[in-house]
Amino acid sequence: MVRLRWIVSVLMPFLWRRSIPLVRPTRIDWNPSFSPQTIQINGHTIFYTVRGEGKPLLLIHGYGAGMWVWEKQIDVLSRSYRVYALDLIGHGFSDRPKIPYTPETYIHFFRDFMDGVEIEKAVLIGNSMGGGIAWAMAILYPERVDRLILIDCVPPDVLQQVKNESFRALAVINDIPILAYLAIAARGRHSLKWVLLECVSDIKRITPEVVNRQYQLSKIKGTTWVLYSTLRHAKEALTLKDQLSMIRQPTLFIWGEKDLIFPPHVGEVLHQAVAGSKFLRVEGSGHIPMWETPDEVNQAILDFLKDE
Repeated sequence: MVRLRWIVSVLMPFLWRRSIPLVRPTRIDWNPSFSPQTIQINGHTIFYTVRGEGKPLLLIHGYGAGMWVWEKQIDVLSRSYRVYALDLIGHGFSDRPKIPYTPETYIHFFRDFMDGVEIEKAVLIGNSMGGGIAWAMAILYPERVDRLILIDCVPPDVLQQVKNESFRALAVINDIPILAYLAIAARGRHSLKWVLLECVSDIKRITPEVVNRQYQLSKIKGTTWVLYSTLRHAKEALTLKDQLSMIRQPTLFIWGEKDLIFPPHVGEVLHQAVAGSKFLRVEGSGHIPMWETPDEVNQAILDFLKDE
């Protein structure tokens, strides 16, 4: 352990210099439909976009991602609903305070974001970790949740269920904090591309432009701490495992048939735990089907929301 601390002391200045300052865009070049806005939540600046009128829908991205994963939903869904997509605290262009990124941190932040944009109750649509935030909100703050749409969402026992190579490696070394931190800090463009490739079925969709947009976000100062701390505290979600049966809101699970991170059987177990929920498998899609196969996912979302 002493030797590991020495390695960190040598590498830390180098890793820190690789970070870039957070500069929030005034427009989103890769999707003009995103109109950047900011709001102060508990003293931290949070980046989000909103379009349309009607019942509010909140789109929640996953671990290490940003609102860009919803770029193929906003135009379609905002024709009938008021659609919000945000960069979670510590993600995208939002602030990255050095705080413990526990499940409780994310849940309370999300509740406070809803308060900040004056949404009393909404449909929550979450992917991966964002889906975990959504189902946790339905358990802890059921009065704030109208319906749930959970897309390849994390289960409470996330570290035991994750299956893809890159995240399994992190889960294995999660009990050795220094190694976990260094593994995340040392990620370069190539390793990040590999992570993105694990998220899709059609690898041709991971273009240099897609890699670059995520790489630029990953290099913002403070990102390593956010990802490390989130991983470190992930096991705390287990406390909610036995409470999934408490979810009473209409719930739709959407799952990529070829999800390498959480294979479909993970979703089926969650589906069985939530009484009355529906389950849809999306063929030819991986962990982010709303981005990879948007037509089918968008139609499924609209059909589910019309069935009231």
